[in-house]
Amino acid sequence: MKPSKKTLLYTAYIIGITLFFLWYLFPSDTLKDYLAYRLSQGSPDVTITIDRISPVLPPGIKLHEVDISHQNMALMEVKSLKVMPGLGSLFSDTTTVNFKAHVYEGTLSGRAEIGDPKGSGIKIDGNIAGVQVQQISALQQLSDHDISGGLGGNFIYVAGKANRKLSGSLTMTNCRLELAAAILNQKSFEFNTIDADLVLQNRNLVINGFSATGNQLDLKIAGRIKLNQSDPVKNALNLTGTITPHHVFLAKIEKDIPVDFLRNKKSGQTAISFKVDGTLDEPGFSLN
Repeated sequence: MKPSKKTLLYTAYIIGITLFFLWYLFPSDTLKDYLAYRLSQGSPDVTITIDRISPVLPPGIKLHEVDISHQNMALMEVKSLKVMPGLGSLFSDTTTVNFKAHVYEGTLSGRAEIGDPKGSGIKIDGNIAGVQVQQISALQQLSDHDISGGLGGNFIYVAGKANRKLSGSLTMTNCRLELAAAILNQKSFEFNTIDADLVLQNRNLVINGFSATGNQLDLKIAGRIKLNQSDPVKNALNLTGTITPHHVFLAKIEKDIPVDFLRNKKSGQTAISFKVDGTLDEPGFSLN
């Protein structure tokens, strides 16, 4: 038997009115407070504000204008964040969600597992595409140097009761670096691509690999930066690397490099080893 036209109309009416009341009575304010607490894992140093929340289909919610800060320092401003729960997590102590955010003209997507703040904490496995780094306020506050370009890659963030770790493999394209103080009489550098393998843990940024191909030079860096919580410009630097200047740039800086240093270099070898120490506001730069 086929359902009658009247039955179909009643069914459509019931579904429609149910969806209307679910939307109209959606507890946005209550959910905002709950999500802000869960996302920060109850940490007093992390503040999350959400302008509003709305339901979306397929089943999920959309957060609008999400601002994240740490100890009153802005970390991220998210234009919109769509969150869809994993069905399996409904019967588990760990909440699993898939997410996609529009941030700094790019996207941030992936999967998050949120457990008990006093136990397993939170794990995020994500991907980045098309993010414009010059719009990230946290970067502007960490350094006096200005950097711009498109950022992509993947990352993993794990936060337990007493330990947090962020690791990522990132690629930046069409990058431009404006220095607060000139290095080798050069105030700005342009790079076609930059590849970096980074780990941030216990206020230490470890650079396992950093390779940049640019218009003036090619650059490789490894080492670590010890982050200063109270004053970011005093972050301690311990970096080593090599610079391979292109011919035009090498001719420009030859007068600033010791003559004996150039004479002792092997024929055809243009890579210059260097070391950076000191702090971000007063870096020390020396050639090996």
